[in-house]
Amino acid sequence: MDDLSAREIEAAVQEALGLFGTSGSVSVQGRQIALHGRGAPVAIDLEQLVEQWPLLPQDLRTRKASDIARRLAQAHRAVGSLAPPASSASARPARHIVIPIGAVALVIVGVLVAVRMLRSRETPAALPPAPETTAGEDAARNARTCEAARKRIYSGASMGPFELAGWVAELWLAMPRGASAAQAAAAQEPPSAEAVGLGALIAQGKLTAGADVELAAVSDGLVEIVPGLDPEEAGRSPSWRAITARFSGGYARAYFDPALRARFVALADRMADGAGAELGALYARCAHLPYHDAGAWFRGSDPAAAAAALVYSSGLFAELAAVDRGALTALGRTGPIDALRNAGASLDLAGLGKLVGAHGGGIARGGAGAVVITFPVGGPTRATSASRIVARKLQVGVGQD
Repeated sequence: MDDLSAREIEAAVQEALGLFGTSGSVSVQGRQIALHGRGAPVAIDLEQLVEQWPLLPQDLRTRKASDIARRLAQAHRAVGSLAPPASSASARPARHIVIPIGAVALVIVGVLVAVRMLRSRETPAALPPAPETTAGEDAARNARTCEAARKRIYSGASMGPFELAGWVAELWLAMPRGASAAQAAAAQEPPSAEAVGLGALIAQGKLTAGADVELAAVSDGLVEIVPGLDPEEAGRSPSWRAITARFSGGYARAYFDPALRARFVALADRMADGAGAELGALYARCAHLPYHDAGAWFRGSDPAAAAAALVYSSGLFAELAAVDRGALTALGRTGPIDALRNAGASLDLAGLGKLVGAHGGGIARGGAGAVVITFPVGGPTRATSASRIVARKLQVGVGQD
């Protein structure tokens, strides 16, 4: 447990308690926070908040501290209401007193009014509703959270268990472009799951049960089909067309779940087969940044194509340059995809496996003889480092001898 985070949570909740008419001292114990005041202490679960606290923006910290204080105050009042009544005073000889009925009624009314007044004083004033945030404010908050996570993984941390807001997972698939007029016309239209052969796997922005039953059950996931090459890149690579399946929300969280990663990789293989892709890459990134940080799966029809997929999808999108674009252009091929494929023509399965294996990657044969490179969940940046060594082997890496 992070002691500094625990102390910060204690201070924030302690400050917020006064808003709910409750006094006492709070202390974080493991993944619980306890309130010690009058009567028995009460405690509630913090779950993963202690680990997540350093990554949260200040406004979210304030809201979470207020919510915890409210829950502690409610629990404290509930426990207090169950306390046994105080012992009655010593018995005294009974005396018969006659009180007029009107006086009795007046006393009862007075007691009811007094009780209502006391209850109104005990009940804390309702907090003003949290200010509504705009889409831009939400996006900015997610960007800050995602960039904090990037710093942690590049410092050697694994992806869990901190907040994954702001991340998207993307499956990039590239196919040779046909020469027919019909295919050329279709390429100008916005891509759709049905148009690229994925209609059985994606429907109305969701994965179908035919894609994967467990991933299809993720209720807050969204998958979109978008162009896989920007207009400039499409102009440089006229012999290729590409799509990107962009997974966000619950699907992005599932991508980083070790228990679900194998399902994502299997799904990527199925989508590559469905789209007839010769190259493919599965990676994650902060939605507002172009850097492909957390690579998982790269596929090609042969070792050269798999190497091209890795270098193109990770090396060309590394924050610190991994590919010498001048050297890539100097190869004289049409576009970087073809240039990389031709540069790796001499690579065989064993040679490529040795290069990626030095950086934690595994290599195997997939369906239809495809070559598949995978990287573990616990090493989210290994694909980027592997793309550097493969780019050097292809004579397009930065810092060539």
